[in-house]
Amino acid sequence: MRFPRGRALLENTNIEFINFDNILHAGKRERSHRIHGYVSLIYPQDVDLIFLSLGEPINAARFSQNSRKLISINEVVKRVKEANVGIINIYEVPEELVLLMVSTFTLTPILKDKDYTEISVEKMVAQLGKEKFSGFLEIKKGNEYFYSIFEKGLPTRGYFGDKLNVTITPSLLLQILKSTSKDGSNVKFSLFDKLPERIEQATPPTIQLLLKSVNNIIKEFAVSYGPTFAKKGALIAKSHIDDDYKFMKDITITGVELSGDVLATKDEFVKAMAEFVNRFMKTYDVICDDKIKEEIFRKSLKDFRFALKSLGFFNYTMFKDE
Repeated sequence: MRFPRGRALLENTNIEFINFDNILHAGKRERSHRIHGYVSLIYPQDVDLIFLSLGEPINAARFSQNSRKLISINEVVKRVKEANVGIINIYEVPEELVLLMVSTFTLTPILKDKDYTEISVEKMVAQLGKEKFSGFLEIKKGNEYFYSIFEKGLPTRGYFGDKLNVTITPSLLLQILKSTSKDGSNVKFSLFDKLPERIEQATPPTIQLLLKSVNNIIKEFAVSYGPTFAKKGALIAKSHIDDDYKFMKDITITGVELSGDVLATKDEFVKAMAEFVNRFMKTYDVICDDKIKEEIFRKSLKDFRFALKSLGFFNYTMFKDE
């Protein structure tokens, strides 16, 4: 599977010959790698993608011939480090294209995998014009994916192979939709009725920061009031949080420590961990008052305060940042 591509930072390279950690964090060291784009990891049966914003990973996905799904960035990293066979490409593309690609996982298409033999594309484009439709098309031609933006009823621009953010007309779009791929199959398209929004996955560093911060809180309470009560409080808090945030079931408790990996947006995970802390501290109501809880809370997080503040963590906690 191939996607629209711009400047290649790395292309057609065997994964055996690369240090993936260096690649994934190159944006922190080199300005030229602070790009919007994606990392494509091609395996025999499927393709893994890591989407980049200014060089930082923000989301990940897996494509096969018959399915697609969002996966955690950690899952992609683990797989590439263990794999013996595979090809890596890194392409710089406009941020809009990154958002379009990610949106195909988070939005439900109003038309899915159609072709011109199933629906009159002329009538469809005309109707979209009448409705002043805004959204986008994902177009699949053989093993290639293209994208076209609609604004106020008109196709305005598209991403096709190495032609990025190019002007497109209704007649040109109809020509593309009625074409065939090299194997003779018809072009397929899916129609989405929303323009893409930025959706940022909780990245491995964010997950580790929040786990370490929350574990510090649990451990400080365990020091003051004993590990047995701390573990019980953590289990009670997690039982409530698991109901509200299904992804939290992938976080486990061992002793008085949380661990694990999640597939969730950054904002969802930040909010879930903050609510866990609130629930956990609530279990100490019969033992200590809020003043003591706040002292332990602030002491536990003093080394992480600024990083947590930038994530908006204190927007959801019982005690706010001062």
